[in-house]
Amino acid sequence: MRKLIIAAAALAALAPLGACSSPAKQPEVATLAGAPSAATPSPAKTAGQRPQLRLDTSDEERDRLFTAYDDCLVGHGVKMVPVQEAAPAGATRRLDDSGEPKAAYLACANKLPLQPKELDPDSNPRFAEQWNDNVRCLRKHGLKVHVTVPGEWTYDSSDVAIPPNQDEIEQACVKEAFGAGD
Repeated sequence: MRKLIIAAAALAALAPLGACSSPAKQPEVATLAGAPSAATPSPAKTAGQRPQLRLDTSDEERDRLFTAYDDCLVGHGVKMVPVQEAAPAGATRRLDDSGEPKAAYLACANKLPLQPKELDPDSNPRFAEQWNDNVRCLRKHGLKVHVTVPGEWTYDSSDVAIPPNQDEIEQACVKEAFGAGD
């Protein structure tokens, strides 16, 4: 999760609004599976805006949105590299991370999902406090970690045991600390 936040922030800095799809195509919006789209209006429905993830966005929906972004990049010339053994489980492709061609990233900027608003330190005045709560939750669940700066944490030492369900713990703690569903 922390790598995702950092990577998304770095990509967001490179991502001025652009156009990847035809004007007639509706932008993609992160929604809860099964939730009626008209019941929860979203500012992301305006043409040209990036899809907005929420704390309760499902893994499937998140994957769908990032796959649409990756598809756009590939369609605009970003090269794919062979998937290596060290790739995350379920990874079927990996894109060249050189940032070239720059035009592809500009053209697909409107497809790159925004992280949940709660995880944006610029729009959440309680971000640092809630990040500390997040790390306390991680520690409560057995992860030996500490805050380095708001938005980042690291392990207390290089020889800590990493539980097999760390991803689930991280997701649960972010939701708890940042108030998913509030």
